[in-house]
Amino acid sequence: GEKVLFDDMSFSVSEGQKVGLVARNGTGKSTLLSILHGDEGYDAGQIVYRNDIRVGYLEQTPHFNPTDTVLDACFNHEGNPEKVLRAKQVLTQLRIEDLEQKVGELSGGQLKRVALANVLLLEPDFLILDEPTNHLDLEMIEWLEGYLRRGNKTLLMVTHDRYFLDEVCNLILEIDDETIYTYRGNYSYYLEKRQERIDNARAEIARANNLYRKELDWMRRQPQARGHKARYREEAFYDLEAKAKRRIEERQMRLKSSSIYIGSKIFECQYVSKAFERADGTQKVILKDFYYNFARFEKMGIVGKNGTGKSTFVKMLLGKVEPDGGRFDIGDTVR
Repeated sequence: GEKVLFDDMSFSVSEGQKVGLVARNGTGKSTLLSILHGDEGYDAGQIVYRNDIRVGYLEQTPHFNPTDTVLDACFNHEGNPEKVLRAKQVLTQLRIEDLEQKVGELSGGQLKRVALANVLLLEPDFLILDEPTNHLDLEMIEWLEGYLRRGNKTLLMVTHDRYFLDEVCNLILEIDDETIYTYRGNYSYYLEKRQERIDNARAEIARANNLYRKELDWMRRQPQARGHKARYREEAFYDLEAKAKRRIEERQMRLKSSSIYIGSKIFECQYVSKAFERADGTQKVILKDFYYNFARFEKMGIVGKNGTGKSTFVKMLLGKVEPDGGRFDIGDTVR
């Protein structure tokens, strides 16, 4: 059936504002960005841009001619050495170094980074970015934060990276209940004010429920017992009923209970070494005699630049890649 994403929604973006768009998955964030860029239609309303504004749009799944080189995919540089130099600088920051490589040979992550470079190099008046930090490592994200904060750039973006939202955005728009709410601050400010909004809505629903019970009793009487001048009260009852039956959806993650006992030992990484041979015959060392005892309830994050071996480490832990030396000793009850 028909799924309503948003209805009678109004908002504006002013020059210099850096706006983060947040909502639950499936509520229409990417659809809204696509509508704003003119790639998707909408049922009613108007989208009004300032005259002659240049808009740069980073979509979730970018599309390029697979036979183009990386440099040609970015923009029509027409052999201009200044433009080529600037393109090389941005692409290098995003770890794209072979500018003559065909786009069709790039990985999904490289393709997204080329698309991001393409948008930044256009120097648009208004940037619309859908998940810009996907496929970026920490160093690239820090560079992008600085780039977007500099100058009077105007930005509307969707991202699940709350720290990026905190660092870059000064206004948060939230899609909820098929409408939009505005919070004039960063993501931390939004979380605080959103909770206030939900608490107020709950209190309003509780008041409506109390009044609804009284009005329901009145409505159940015979029409002649209600009096002749009660039409307005009947109409108000149905509005009240809708308000009383409204539900506030909680976003809570419920953890499955497990009857299996997990001992205190999770895994021990015993002097693990791993290296790969490069094309030039030299060795790239991922780990050398690495020891770590991973305890129960511990939460570990693995960070590092692209290509330093984060995924390789996880694959070794899962037994999908063999270490060159050492071993992983995993607890007997660990799944």
